[in-house]
Amino acid sequence: MRLTVRPFAQLRERLGTGTLEVELPSGATAAELLELLVAEHPALTPFRESLMLARGTEMLPPGSALANGDEVALYPPFSGG
Repeated sequence: MRLTVRPFAQLRERLGTGTLEVELPSGATAAELLELLVAEHPALTPFRESLMLARGTEMLPPGSALANGDEVALYPPFSGG
């Protein structure tokens, strides 16, 4: 299946792009997407444990199933007040 990943903030700067096209096997999960992204883009390694994914307004837990054509946001660690 084919997904579009949109990195935000410092991740976009580190990757040098605002859009990544990714191929994953059917039935892949958010955790598998993160593993692939870190493996293919070593600039993400320092953020590995705190990267977050979202689809629309929904944050994706690691076990969340992905679907062909999904557009997924990739967020760096952040805090709020």
